[in-house]
Amino acid sequence: MRAEYKHEMQARFNSESWSISELYWSQIRDYDTGKVKKCTVSVSDKWNDDKMFHYTSWQDSKGINMPFDFEEYLKANKRGRKQMLLDVVHAGMLKIAEKEGWSVDPLLDAYNKCQENDLEYRSFVRKPKNSPDRRHKMNFWFNWDIDVFEVYWVLYDKRGDEIKRKKLMEKLPHEGEFIYYIDFRWIDNSTVLLEDKYKYGKKEKWIVEIESEASIE
Repeated sequence: MRAEYKHEMQARFNSESWSISELYWSQIRDYDTGKVKKCTVSVSDKWNDDKMFHYTSWQDSKGINMPFDFEEYLKANKRGRKQMLLDVVHAGMLKIAEKEGWSVDPLLDAYNKCQENDLEYRSFVRKPKNSPDRRHKMNFWFNWDIDVFEVYWVLYDKRGDEIKRKKLMEKLPHEGEFIYYIDFRWIDNSTVLLEDKYKYGKKEKWIVEIESEASIE
């Protein structure tokens, strides 16, 4: 989802829309779209009659132009802005599905699940991994909001009970896609390495130093 090219709201909207687009996508990962790999919902309050609802179709990419009230968006609180984002991406996907003859039921289910999650996109990224001595486990959890992207490390005891949760990093919302491609491993019993494996990412690495055993048990 993105704002019309060169629209004065382009930078802000494109950054803020990431979280809801990703939340919606997370509910339709198994949606059968044939050879189509990408759908783009472009929004504006300035479309003329020729561009409003204009549909673009390539073999592996589809796009639709949708109307959007930026004035209302700017007046809304965070929850209201999230709702507007969900409504327009869903409406756009329904139009694409109609054009392509795709089933709309998975899209309706995705919309409802986003509502059930209160428009919050929060998740663990992998299954917990055991420390070499198997006394602890580690996992990473993210919160993808419209104004911030956060990653936390989560430490468990050997039974799987959470001991500690601490923020590791904070980024802009449009920088969060790397989270799908991270990998992590224990270097020793008190150190975990997290790596960005995204081919279009910054190839960053983060070290998590666990406090002494006395302080976490």
